[in-house]
Amino acid sequence: MKTLTALLLVSVVSVGITTSAQAATITDTLTEVATTQLAELSNTIQQQAKNALEKTAAELFFATGSELAEQTVANTAKPGQDNAAKKE
Repeated sequence: MKTLTALLLVSVVSVGITTSAQAATITDTLTEVATTQLAELSNTIQQQAKNALEKTAAELFFATGSELAEQTVANTAKPGQDNAAKKE
């Protein structure tokens, strides 16, 4: 009976150690996966923010550039129209 008790005790201890080792491995794996996903998420957010900033800047510069171009065209067209009116 002592042998059976000793074998049972050794089995319980072995299972406990193996379970702890597996839990540590699972925890390490989950930590790696979570770290990788957070890094990818961070990169994605940074890229989206960069794209949004570039788009906004382009829209602002294009709108300002268009207004300046229209004003320049309007200002240059007026003197030409005056000259055309004087010739007639």
